[in-house]
Amino acid sequence: MTGMATGKVLGLRIDVDTHDGMKSGVPVLLDVFRESGVKGTFYLSMGPDNSGKAIFNVLRRPGFLGKMRRTGAARVYGLRTLLSGTLLPARMIAVALPDIARRIVAEGHEAGVHAWDHRRWQDKLPRLSDNEVASQLGRARRAFIEIFKAPPRTFAAPAWFGDERSLQIEEWYELEYASDCRGSEPFLPVIGGKALATPQVPATLPTLDEALGDTHTEARAFFDSMLDAATSAAWPVLTVHAELEGGPYAADLRWFLERARERGTRPVPLGELLKARRATGNPLPQRAMGYGAVPGRHGTVFMPQG
Repeated sequence: MTGMATGKVLGLRIDVDTHDGMKSGVPVLLDVFRESGVKGTFYLSMGPDNSGKAIFNVLRRPGFLGKMRRTGAARVYGLRTLLSGTLLPARMIAVALPDIARRIVAEGHEAGVHAWDHRRWQDKLPRLSDNEVASQLGRARRAFIEIFKAPPRTFAAPAWFGDERSLQIEEWYELEYASDCRGSEPFLPVIGGKALATPQVPATLPTLDEALGDTHTEARAFFDSMLDAATSAAWPVLTVHAELEGGPYAADLRWFLERARERGTRPVPLGELLKARRATGNPLPQRAMGYGAVPGRHGTVFMPQG
């Protein structure tokens, strides 16, 4: 298929959270994107796959077990991933599969840092010391440089869960932008009354795992609704996961990309969406940060306030 015609942009973000997502899901997604003529931004978890430790959320977070059931987590992720870091050893993610990581950039996509230990960050960030927050981000950054021989241009907090400490560390890294939160449009976060220089390009649309078994019973119906949502939003960003859309729902994603093309919607890396936003000439809004709930997702996520 030839490249998409210029039209309304849709930021395409791909999160890679597990070893199997990196090993199997990323190559599938790269093939789908090549066939569809689109590019996106891949956020790579670099270090250990401790997915099995999510089981401890059954007691800590109401609704977690229900989400696992309605999304068919056992079928999607497989037993090896669901036991990773508990009954079975944790396998490394991007650092164990550098050739696949480098293929992302070689095929014209953006690559950025998602995490060192995704599970630890997602479950324990408020309890991590300042030094450990810095260590988690620093280890991931060093691993990225080892693979790509260049520093990352963008970070994305696991599960859209960051805090003021992580934003400040990203500021030190002089990133082009980050995607640490949910929201409605690109903006500059404010800490202590001062706007940071690193823009946030938030995810704006629901994700498949949030919708399945809740607002939608089938993936195809979810993606059909995302066509309308992407058209109506000013600066839409859709997040897909290597484990889902690079796994059992790859055909549904391919269908979505074909329909988006027919509607004149052009999926692009988040950096390109930010460039298009800045080209309007209007300054990015400044927003204080906080937390809020997202339908279909247990716990809270980082998001702008007001």
